[in-house]
Amino acid sequence: MQSSVVSLPLKDSPYEASHLQALRSLFGSIENIRSTLNLDVEELLLYLCIGYLNTERIQQVGANGYISSTNISSVADFMKIPKETARRKIKRLIAMGLVENKHGVVVSDATRWFAISRQLPLALDRTR
Repeated sequence: MQSSVVSLPLKDSPYEASHLQALRSLFGSIENIRSTLNLDVEELLLYLCIGYLNTERIQQVGANGYISSTNISSVADFMKIPKETARRKIKRLIAMGLVENKHGVVVSDATRWFAISRQLPLALDRTR
């Protein structure tokens, strides 16, 4: 199958070029993390989501906060995926040792989760 080449002018060329570069960096980071952990993209996003939800207490009270477990329903709701899909994929994350089920779902190693999440290029301020 051949793809068509379409040339479209960019309205705000410098901004669009930097935006596309940022996307390239994001996809590259996702691929590096995904392949290092041997996960598919959805499993990686679930792992990141679980860690994010585990850190809600830190987000609410600052550095004195703590990691707390979440449940599969909360993960599925946050990711907007079926609960059964979340349960099945989380079961694989548990088998791989990335996540534990201790009165809810929690990342096995918060330090490792933070190190992995820092590999993603995040946009802290996108105002222009």
